[in-house]
Amino acid sequence: MFNFINRMPKILLFILIFFNYFTYSQRTYELKKTSESEIYIDGIISEKEKNSSIKTSIDYEWEPGYNTPAQYETDVYMSYTETHLYVGVFAYGDPENIRGQVRPRDQMEGDLNEDIIFLRFDPYKDARSVFLLASNAYGSQIDLRARNAISDEERYDMTFNALYETKSSINEKGYIIEFLIPFTSIPYPRGNNQEWGFNMMRFYTLDGTRVANISDKYDRDNPCRICQITGKLIIKDIKFEGKTELLPFISGNIAGSRKKLSDNSLSYGKAQNEIGLGFKYDISPSSSVELTINPDFSQVEADETQIDINSAYALQYPELRPYFNKGMDLLNFLDNAFYSRTINAPSISSKLTSSGKSSRSIILSAIDQSSPYLIGGEDKSYFGEGGKSYSNAFRHQKIINDGAKYGFFSTNRFYEGGGYGNLFGIDGLFTINKIWRIQFELIKNYNEEPVADWIDSDDMFSDKTVKLDGEKFNGSANYIRINRQTENWNTYFFYRSISANFRADLGFVPKNNRRWLTFYHGYDKILNKKYLKRFSLSFKGDLTHNFNNELKSRNLDIDLSITTLARTQINYNYDINFIRNYLGVNYRNVGKSELTIFGGPTKNLTFVTQSTFGREIAYNEDIPEIGKENSFYVSLNYKLGNNISLSPSIRYSSLKKLDNSAFFYSSYIGRFSSRYQFNNDLSLRLISEYNGFNDTFYIQPLLQWNPNPSTIFYIGGNQSSINEFDSDPEDFDPFRVNTSQFFIKFQYLIGI
Repeated sequence: MFNFINRMPKILLFILIFFNYFTYSQRTYELKKTSESEIYIDGIISEKEKNSSIKTSIDYEWEPGYNTPAQYETDVYMSYTETHLYVGVFAYGDPENIRGQVRPRDQMEGDLNEDIIFLRFDPYKDARSVFLLASNAYGSQIDLRARNAISDEERYDMTFNALYETKSSINEKGYIIEFLIPFTSIPYPRGNNQEWGFNMMRFYTLDGTRVANISDKYDRDNPCRICQITGKLIIKDIKFEGKTELLPFISGNIAGSRKKLSDNSLSYGKAQNEIGLGFKYDISPSSSVELTINPDFSQVEADETQIDINSAYALQYPELRPYFNKGMDLLNFLDNAFYSRTINAPSISSKLTSSGKSSRSIILSAIDQSSPYLIGGEDKSYFGEGGKSYSNAFRHQKIINDGAKYGFFSTNRFYEGGGYGNLFGIDGLFTINKIWRIQFELIKNYNEEPVADWIDSDDMFSDKTVKLDGEKFNGSANYIRINRQTENWNTYFFYRSISANFRADLGFVPKNNRRWLTFYHGYDKILNKKYLKRFSLSFKGDLTHNFNNELKSRNLDIDLSITTLARTQINYNYDINFIRNYLGVNYRNVGKSELTIFGGPTKNLTFVTQSTFGREIAYNEDIPEIGKENSFYVSLNYKLGNNISLSPSIRYSSLKKLDNSAFFYSSYIGRFSSRYQFNNDLSLRLISEYNGFNDTFYIQPLLQWNPNPSTIFYIGGNQSSINEFDSDPEDFDPFRVNTSQFFIKFQYLIGI
């Protein structure tokens, strides 16, 4: 668009910019103040609520159309009280086509197969963080934080949780959602009179195509979407209610196991009971301090098992524990210099988060009773479980404008009995001429490893031993990325290096002694044809050396993606290592293909299927060699009515010798999850999983009550079995219980 405009006469250019900017881009929402008695959240927008609100709308189609008039009307009513923001949305459309279901918080299918309304807030109007509060047509909530970042992996923070109320209803004209949002749920600048950046989005499916509507026109040539939130939300004379929150919890569990396979019953130990307390105090609308004593950092939602039988490096799992929510996006780094799951079992932890007009900060401290210890290497990583440690993380970020920010950070960990890990770094993101962006991280570490038996290996790296014998070492990690992105083209170059002596004791860095050079060039086009909705093609080349300038890999990655009928996306990837050096041996032409298909052909069904085939190295053999890889993954989610969901999946992987004489490995993992959602707060879930790689089977029932992000009640259990009766097939019993656990937990948020 802008290239076209630049060719016009200057006077016409000025007129067009003026008209476009002020007519479309800068909507002003100057809200009416009302009383609490005028608002009642029940999924119906009453005449009283309409009369006390301003009326606006979501007018434009963003995808697949480009700032074209929306095909369906969406009316929005907005008002506020001293302490709350009210938003009522009437989304017109065919009720028979509404997609969605009553779901637990944050467990919707996102934009794939849901009718969703998003409210997007930029309180500081500088794109430091945009807070997205959303609900589907059934009143189920999802919230997240969006950042100005280069890649999608860095752009969204799902750990953010806000306390707000939603109610919905479906009628013959569409659906209604009412939001009631406490101002305390969104960090905002000091002062009673506020002017925030604000816009709204609506997602739905029409004729098998995902449609995105938006309240402001967007420029697709500007890759920073949150920088384009130009609507002004004006709210005057609001009241900051600084509150104190107490979060007590109590939990208990009892576990039993079969001491011998010949035993007919399980032996149960004593019941284990835990009690703890969380404390949070709001210093200002955007600053708070938290303290938690004996926190319950357990995970009720079981990690989906990953196949790691042929992995030379440690695997990273997502963070699912609720403590790591507010402000934790500040500790997300390109090279994983901080990984919250390294704080494993703390007895006490504190956290201070703060935002000013031009800065953000976080300080986190913890005394950990069990400290994971990861050593990255050139060709493999080493993992052990350490003892007591004292951990700290600090981060300060300076906001220059909506396209530029920089900061510095540090982490340190001290181990009881000796040893430490200190890390310091600076980072930044700068935008040049809208489409060019530069991102960098520069990190140094200073370490003395403990003397311990957590890791027992005779391997060496650089001139150091892997054994924990008290050696000192310093290292560095550097990253710089230059990116150019327009509506259809995306090109970037990055250089990354991790020295042999680099460690991040509070991070996740499974490999080191590497220098990467990467070039990427991709094309993406929304076509919106009958059989071809979207098309993308990209090429990525990598060249990797170690710090001795020895070639480690030369790689080419080709990716082709199309979106077609029934919301189906087909993605084909071909990845070839022309040279892959592992343990000093050069393996040539190690390449494989990956085909992924996912979609939502009906409002009740979504699916993902993935198949991989080609050549791979058998990394964990005594003498590694190339084999034929064949793997697939299939996952379905079926909605049985508004309340029941069924999610079966199977994951298979094999690696066969090139001469077809034998398998290095071959097995599968099957998983089945079912959930009955009584309402948005209460659910009953059952997970079962069989792992053929180690012949284990477990089943996990769970009753969960979760009326807000902090108040939870769990009651459930775990039972697992293992088959070791391979001498006689008749003895095989996959339901022979080997271990059993019953647990209960209650945590309740008390606001003062």
